[in-house]
Amino acid sequence: MAIFTSFFSYKGGAGRSTTCLNTIPFLAKELEAHAKSPILLLDMDIESAGMTYLLNKHEHFHKAGFDVKSFLKDEINWTTSQVSNLSDHILYKKFVPVGKLLGLEDDYAVMFLGVNDDARVKLGKAETSLKIAGVMSKFNQFAANNNIRAIVMDSAAGDQVSAEHSIKNSEKVVFCMRPTHQFRIGTFNYLSYFSQNNKSADEKEFILLPTVVPNDVKINGVSQLQRTVDDINDRVNAKELRPLDINTHFINKDALGINEITRFKWREDVLFKLEAENKLENDDEIEGLKRYQALAKAIAR
Repeated sequence: MAIFTSFFSYKGGAGRSTTCLNTIPFLAKELEAHAKSPILLLDMDIESAGMTYLLNKHEHFHKAGFDVKSFLKDEINWTTSQVSNLSDHILYKKFVPVGKLLGLEDDYAVMFLGVNDDARVKLGKAETSLKIAGVMSKFNQFAANNNIRAIVMDSAAGDQVSAEHSIKNSEKVVFCMRPTHQFRIGTFNYLSYFSQNNKSADEKEFILLPTVVPNDVKINGVSQLQRTVDDINDRVNAKELRPLDINTHFINKDALGINEITRFKWREDVLFKLEAENKLENDDEIEGLKRYQALAKAIAR
């Protein structure tokens, strides 16, 4: 069965898309993805198209006539049945190979469906939610029948309709959050709301992932790293969150989440590919590489 996972943050600015981008090649290795059993990656941030820009595929989807919004609106007829040649499937043909962009040898190990945000067409929540639910259910069956290794969705932030369905259709949700006070409060308010308002909440694993974590500093003599770890653990153990399966593997003082990577302040890159090309330059990149690999292992388990 395919692993369905989404990368989510309750608000923008968490480095969610960069985290997803850097985790995918490690996940492809973990799952032994290849052309006949690929990972399908979707840019579900339909109003901002972050992953589409990171992969430099925006011009392609401006011209393609079909994108994630077309998929969610069910604009073509496609079967969920097993096909003898996946590359001939009408939906699969709308995806583009990005494996080599990620540093993988097999370009078709990761297939991508992006967003055409040139038209600025938004999906209304009330009128489309039921249709999207049907499309995603159908997509699940397609993946199961055709040996898809994983479906990975780079979700929108907050309660956008595409974010809602990304989470609903994921068995694992990588919940990205900066380690700041506002992000901690907002993240746990969201998790509390989700726990109380979704019947399937206890069937999912939430991998809590601090992102862009800076070096530790002391304020008023107190380690902010330790204070953040303690605060997050206290919030995880709150009674209203007990129904949720919250993975806190990345909540510890020795290696909190994904460390801040100076390179990414200027341009987003794929550390997996840079390592293969012997282009890693700094200790923060080497450390980040280890943590992305650990995240891929957590998703694959």
